[in-house]
Amino acid sequence: MAKNPLSHNCDQSRNTSPTISFSRFTKQDGAYQWNTILRGFLERNDPKKAILGFAHMRRRGIKVDSYTLLFVIKACGLIMPGVSEGKQMHAQALKSGFGLELVTQTALLRMYCLFGDLMAARKVFDETPQRDIIQWNAFISIFSQRDHPNIALRAARAMIDENVRPDEVTVASILSACTQLKALEHGKQVHGYATKNLLGFDAFVHNALINMYAKCGYLSNAHHLFKKMSCRNVVSWTLIIDGYSDKGNPSEALALFKEMEAAGVRPDEVTVLAVVSMCTKLGSSEIGEWIDDYAEKNGFQESINIMNALIDMHSKCGDIEKACRIFDQMTERTLISWTAIIQGLAMHGYGVAALVRFSQMQREGFKPDDVVFLSVMNACSHAGLVEEGKQCFESMVEEHGITPRIEHYGSIVDLLCRAGLLDEAFQFLVRMPVKPDAVIWRTLIGSCRDQGNISLARQVMDYVLDLEPEHSGNYILKSNLHAMIGDWESVHEVRNDMGFREVTKSDPGHSYVEV
Repeated sequence: MAKNPLSHNCDQSRNTSPTISFSRFTKQDGAYQWNTILRGFLERNDPKKAILGFAHMRRRGIKVDSYTLLFVIKACGLIMPGVSEGKQMHAQALKSGFGLELVTQTALLRMYCLFGDLMAARKVFDETPQRDIIQWNAFISIFSQRDHPNIALRAARAMIDENVRPDEVTVASILSACTQLKALEHGKQVHGYATKNLLGFDAFVHNALINMYAKCGYLSNAHHLFKKMSCRNVVSWTLIIDGYSDKGNPSEALALFKEMEAAGVRPDEVTVLAVVSMCTKLGSSEIGEWIDDYAEKNGFQESINIMNALIDMHSKCGDIEKACRIFDQMTERTLISWTAIIQGLAMHGYGVAALVRFSQMQREGFKPDDVVFLSVMNACSHAGLVEEGKQCFESMVEEHGITPRIEHYGSIVDLLCRAGLLDEAFQFLVRMPVKPDAVIWRTLIGSCRDQGNISLARQVMDYVLDLEPEHSGNYILKSNLHAMIGDWESVHEVRNDMGFREVTKSDPGHSYVEV
């Protein structure tokens, strides 16, 4: 006899796991027994069967309760895409009379957040007649995590106005919002509240404070809090290491990592990624080899993210051969893996090798994005592969439908300039569908000057001055171009024009005389 596809093991007593099939249940069993099965599916991370189970309940006329809806709404949030099912469950909750219950509203709020439908989430929140601390925390956390820190902070103020006292979860979410906004003063106020009202607050809040101070540039405050912690977890160590690395102190970050090892705290993937990033910034091949060996000895080479980071690190530390070996040894690759190796090859001038990897990537079914295309074009530029670079640009636009960014246009201009095709570069700039910025124009001017085409350089200067009429460096560059061909009258005119416009050198030259 074939098994019912909805049968599963349900551990009601936590000690046994009898096989329970929906076919064994009747209408008289009621919602409690059915809810037990639905919850079991969720605990087994099988949301689709939970939804199928709910469908069986409805077909058999079983009366649902708020917990049934809670489990099924959670299930909808866990399947992708589950938007249609989720909206149906929302309608079912309203129809069943449970739509305004707090437990149902909070589940709907979280479900819409998982779908990325923040407007629907906010509508559910606004329609809740009475909110408890759990729903306030869910709302504030959702908008803080979804890069809407201002809404999160406004909600926190409204929460306090309704006399709901923030707890540790609230404080951590508010600190996350302050971190995103670099709102140091607000963060300090929250710190003060936590110190006065959350006596002995846990590592969760401590870590949020460390992150806030570090990201706001106050590493001394972050480190002081870190030292005061009686029990530091891996997150605490990672945050302080990452904080020093991000703020240009890789040596201090490395010392902290070694201190972490001495304290017997095992780093996780996030910690190792932070250390690899730190080694990349140091640019030391010796330290790069050390972290490479560390990753291998401690089993981190199974992580695709760490392998990608190591490829990038070795490329930037000058060891492109090691980067290629790591890439070739990977049993599974992502688009980031391909991007990292192509960027590394481009950086070292291996244009042909970068093109080979680019072709291989597409043969293996990866669709290039704008970042990969930019890396390939840069590789062509450094290797003098003009036609290949132009073909790559055309393929990006015409075959892949990617709209070029200003960086892509700049890469083509650099490609043409390096090949001595200055007039073609100028025509390319003039025909651009977006307005070139001053940086691209100056790239062309620099190439014209270096290759002796002063006539074109003087022509291009007019475009730069239109874009940046107050930039003193543009006038100095124009004056120098006139001087190169002995046009001293024009040099004098440029100097007078600077005085008329009241343009002064932003960083005047100076000399030191040692006595």
